[in-house]
Amino acid sequence: MTQRWENLLFVHWSVSPEVMKSYLPTGLELDTYDGKAWISVVSFKVDKVRLRYLPRVPFVRSMFQVNVRTYVKKNGERGVYFFSLETNKFLAVLGARMATLPFFRASIIMKKWKNFFYLRSIRNSMDQKRYKVQYNPIGDKRLLERDGLDFWLLERYILWTYKSNTLYRADIRHKSWKVRDVQVNIKHNSLLSFLPNNAIEHEYYAHYAESKEALIWMIHEAKGEDAEN
Repeated sequence: MTQRWENLLFVHWSVSPEVMKSYLPTGLELDTYDGKAWISVVSFKVDKVRLRYLPRVPFVRSMFQVNVRTYVKKNGERGVYFFSLETNKFLAVLGARMATLPFFRASIIMKKWKNFFYLRSIRNSMDQKRYKVQYNPIGDKRLLERDGLDFWLLERYILWTYKSNTLYRADIRHKSWKVRDVQVNIKHNSLLSFLPNNAIEHEYYAHYAESKEALIWMIHEAKGEDAEN
């Protein structure tokens, strides 16, 4: 499947590795940078959704997405593990859940005024988890330094999910990230409420990316990586 991602905001917090390990399924190893684990909320618009070599997927021309991920590795390969993904398109939620991804339907809006963005996401569930943020990209685009934290956080090309005691994997391909610095004002964030309050550092680190064309391979069972093994 190919997608175009637009107006991406990455917000990252460092987390206690001991706490984060307890939320991972068997079969995945926590990845750390300078001894710290990280968790991120990534929000963006998804456009031009289509199966490879086919026309756009009907009724899902564009949508918004907000996901919560941490950083893991398996057999030396680095990737991300999703705790949750939210979108405003019901059909996308159904399809993604069939593919083992932990998607939730949410009411999501994104507005732009001059160089300022406002995003609000409210999950359509009993707990109504919320994420409200304003952001303003600043500075010029830049490539990421290979040995830096920026590269470690963003240059990830494998995603793992877990369902019915089994690990699943999908590979992603796109050009290297070019990011800008960004001023962020988080109005509300209950997406990370499953973690203890003292496990997350209050200061966050953020990136903005204008757009990215991505190719996502079909998700499949990670052969030989069953959580029981």
